[in-house]
Amino acid sequence: MPGSGPPSLTLAHVQGFGVGITAGLLLGVIGFAWLTNQSTTTITEAIEEAQVEDVENAKPRFDFYTVLPSQTLDLTSDVEPPDLSNGGSSDLYVLQAGSFRAQKDADRRRGELVLLGLNPTIDQTEGDNGAWYRVYLGPFESRSKMAQARSITAQQSIDTLLLRRPRSP
Repeated sequence: MPGSGPPSLTLAHVQGFGVGITAGLLLGVIGFAWLTNQSTTTITEAIEEAQVEDVENAKPRFDFYTVLPSQTLDLTSDVEPPDLSNGGSSDLYVLQAGSFRAQKDADRRRGELVLLGLNPTIDQTEGDNGAWYRVYLGPFESRSKMAQARSITAQQSIDTLLLRRPRSP
């Protein structure tokens, strides 16, 4: 019985299968491109409409044009203006470049500052919690000289504390 075996594939079957795959891929690519173009167009239109609505309904972010004219200033304060007659500050400026428990640490910091071309001093103080060795730069006659020294120490990652001291009579 010749027809009782498994079905056989012929060249016509293989060609039909190939044409079907090709047609499916082509339709899939065309459909994907069309859908992508449609969704991009729809999104673009929605964004443009939202921007137009925002521009039309936009309110000013600041309403100082209406707030400022309605405010009043109290110029009858009890604060006295500073006395500027002496032409400058009478204070001296000192930079504290460190505070240490051990004198050898203070000497090490002083050495670092001397190598930077500065003139540090060490001041020993006694407190309730023992001796402290503080490294000072200055006193400086002007803020500009103090700022220059502070800049030099900042470049070397040395933190400083600005102290103002009254000038001795």
